[in-house]
Amino acid sequence: MNNSNFWLSSDLKGALNLLELANTQKAITNFVKILTNKEIPVEFYSNNDGDSMTNGKKITISSSISSNTVDSVVGTALHEAAHCKYTNFNELKYLNNTLMSKDITSGKHIISILLNFIEDRRIDDLVYNEAPGYQGYYRAMYERYFYNKIVDKALQGPEYREENWESYLFRIINIFNKNTDFNALAKLQEIYELIDLKNINRLINTHESLIVAINIYKLLANHFASMTPEERKSQVYKNKQNTKDNFPSKEETKKIFRKQENFINGNIHKTSLSKKERKQVETLSKLNIKNKKIKATDSKGVKRDNVNVHVINGIDKSLINSNLYNVFSLSPLHNDITNKGISLGKKLLRKLQIRNEQITLASKRLKTGKIDPRRIYAANFENDLFYKIDKSNYKPINIHLSIDGSGSMQENNKWKSVLTNTLALGYVSLHMSNIDLTISIRTTGENPALSSRNSHVPLLILAFNSKKHTLNDLKKLAHYNPRGLTPEGMCLNALNEYIPNSSYYLDSYLINMSDGYPTFERSGFVYKGKTALLDTANAVHNIKKKGVNILSYFINTPTNDYREKELIENFKIMYGKEASFIDPNNINEVTKTLNKLFLEKNLVS
Repeated sequence: MNNSNFWLSSDLKGALNLLELANTQKAITNFVKILTNKEIPVEFYSNNDGDSMTNGKKITISSSISSNTVDSVVGTALHEAAHCKYTNFNELKYLNNTLMSKDITSGKHIISILLNFIEDRRIDDLVYNEAPGYQGYYRAMYERYFYNKIVDKALQGPEYREENWESYLFRIINIFNKNTDFNALAKLQEIYELIDLKNINRLINTHESLIVAINIYKLLANHFASMTPEERKSQVYKNKQNTKDNFPSKEETKKIFRKQENFINGNIHKTSLSKKERKQVETLSKLNIKNKKIKATDSKGVKRDNVNVHVINGIDKSLINSNLYNVFSLSPLHNDITNKGISLGKKLLRKLQIRNEQITLASKRLKTGKIDPRRIYAANFENDLFYKIDKSNYKPINIHLSIDGSGSMQENNKWKSVLTNTLALGYVSLHMSNIDLTISIRTTGENPALSSRNSHVPLLILAFNSKKHTLNDLKKLAHYNPRGLTPEGMCLNALNEYIPNSSYYLDSYLINMSDGYPTFERSGFVYKGKTALLDTANAVHNIKKKGVNILSYFINTPTNDYREKELIENFKIMYGKEASFIDPNNINEVTKTLNKLFLEKNLVS
């Protein structure tokens, strides 16, 4: 099992989609922040980024991530984060000056590779021991780039046993592989002892890593310079003794070697995102979007337990600007409705101010409680001198107002009427201490996780929450453009966890407004008909079990009058006796009903 299964979908298969890429980016950003204690940006690689190595200021990751590679990508990002935390980039910047002072500038290329290799071992050891929770990601990274069957066999084969720089670099890079043959090259054992991996923590900074790299370079440079052609030939012959026959071709080995060398030099191959995809992923990363798995029954009666519903927590400006699900307009569509709704809310608020008041009841002539000073003058052992004051408040109400946001709500001014009353209730909730309101929209949207524009996903938009949002957030409802289908039961299943239980101290309500049957279709899954009605009824039943009071309104129009009887029966199947039918021009009846509800003297002390 991947380590990433703990924060990505456990049934992850194949290439990651845009939503999964965004979640991966967020997770890596958090890991990097925890590791470095710095706000270091983690971005997807783009073609104009130049080298893909970290510069200490940002980290880039590949967009080509699959279920098989996600852990190694996280490990690589953590490796680069470790460079940001522990590596002194000035040592690399002024390497020429250092080598010039030691008169070894001709060895810069080799020394750079050796320095990167030693520094990698130093910083990886620090992270591996200081952050054990990241060890799984590090193992995945090393298995991808260093530990594979081709390298294992090549280390035991006859290739890379010449006494030259290329052979030594290949053998040094893989010197800690369990298949390393220390007889493959004359100085390999000595180099192993110089590196001294078991005590790599003795190197306390990048400069000390550089000293080890320079010492290895000098050892080999002197070794090559001191050998005669005959001695070199004899040593190579000795190196190739006792090699195994089952070895990969030199081309296969060289390909892996180049990949390893690029990794050490920080030039890791990373696939870039298109400009449009980068913008979408950036939006997904900023937004609080969950891919919730819910249970649903398809039209054939087959029960599914992994149906996706995207849950958006709040209408963010970036969500509107990107139009990620193709359900928002850049400019508000209903400014006039917004003003009308807020005006209605102000009128309603004036009637409801009594709910903010505390009710006080003083009980006198009691045998226990506080002494009533006004009774002391008449005190005798037979009189009751005590009193008690009971303070009561209106019982808090939590309302979840869930609206059908499908395309059919555009007809006959249904959406305008619903939006007016919704905004009025939202305004009231912002000014009442004991009325909390959440507004959600149920619809379908173009799935940003899939490339096809015909790929839709059930969408639950938690558009407004009076506990944390403001009037400006409430006004963002005017940007919503009703479209899509009506995945009623699926969205209600996803909605359940956001509705609190009723209790002695809280009355919890779900108010539903919709205008059609539950319907949703995508490749391999059809949700409609009797099974969808029963599935929705089951979702409603599960919400009722929490003690939640349900008021459900079906918005009737002339276009569905001809099948009114059928609609009534089916709506009652879903919502039971709580089902009501209402004309779009009389949706203010909902507000009037709630007004009466708010003023009921249901008190708690």
